[in-house]
Amino acid sequence: MVCWHTMDAWTLVEGRERTSFQTMGFIGGWAAPMFLLLAGVAMPYAGAARVARGDTWPQAARALARRGWEVFLIAHLFRLQSFLLNPTARWNGILKPDILNVLGLGMVATAWCWRRATSAAAAIRWLLVPAIVVMFVITPLSRIWWWPTLLHPRLEAYIRPVGNMGVFSLFPAVAYVFLGAWIGSILVRRSVSDVSFHRRLGLIGTATLAVGLAAMYVPFPPWTTLGLSAVIVMRTGAILVALVAVWWLMRLRPASRNSPFLVFGRTSLFVYWVHVELAYGVFSYPIRHALPVGWAFLAFLVFTVAMYGLALLWERRPRGPLVPAHMTAGRNV
Repeated sequence: MVCWHTMDAWTLVEGRERTSFQTMGFIGGWAAPMFLLLAGVAMPYAGAARVARGDTWPQAARALARRGWEVFLIAHLFRLQSFLLNPTARWNGILKPDILNVLGLGMVATAWCWRRATSAAAAIRWLLVPAIVVMFVITPLSRIWWWPTLLHPRLEAYIRPVGNMGVFSLFPAVAYVFLGAWIGSILVRRSVSDVSFHRRLGLIGTATLAVGLAAMYVPFPPWTTLGLSAVIVMRTGAILVALVAVWWLMRLRPASRNSPFLVFGRTSLFVYWVHVELAYGVFSYPIRHALPVGWAFLAFLVFTVAMYGLALLWERRPRGPLVPAHMTAGRNV
């Protein structure tokens, strides 16, 4: 996420055809799917933590939904900040749907479904099936619906791509949140030390990745949006494999609390908020589209170290992290 935003903001326009920049773009393209899917994975853990502390299942689901609305509000506050700090910005940019908008609404919808996913079978019906419906039914239909044209283009962009009116649309991006929640509902019921389970999970992820890759080479008609669905399947499989790889890595060498992976994970919302404004806003204007690829990458590395330091300071402030305790990583369920 930080890599792509800094490279996109600071690299010379003339250098963007180079293979090195294209590689950075490919890597950066994984940030949003991982952000959405892993947020979904965290939801069953957060809900289970609340239940373990005495909440009922519906109470835990309502808390998750409230958190989703908070993220949705934060998305608009973030856009308001960008509008106030950019003298050339347009007011309707505040309504522009971006990753946090999709995540917030996705969390609200997923929380409603998670409330009913009280067993493994119910989780399939209420979390996996909605993801499939979004990918293979709602997304293609959303491209041909007429009624979204009655909305302001910024609001229509929540439903489907409309030029530059939005960065992400709900369909199909919200499928990542549902898929993550289904994966999380499986993980939360398993022991973290179950080696055989994680081995099977890795095999499932590898098979899913292979199916998605194969489907990407099928010449689907563009109007079906099946190509987008194939990409989601491929990325979900790859993220599953990565989750298992990280589990094995931390099993071999447990990370300290100040590990960059854990720090950035605990402060992801803070890091997102700060780094986007620093990368694209007035603070870095002198180097906006002014650096060769190599220098932009070096600036990204220095910037990442600085963000790590800021994240540590944010965690250590007297009032604690912005994310509520039940939503943070590292707690026993």
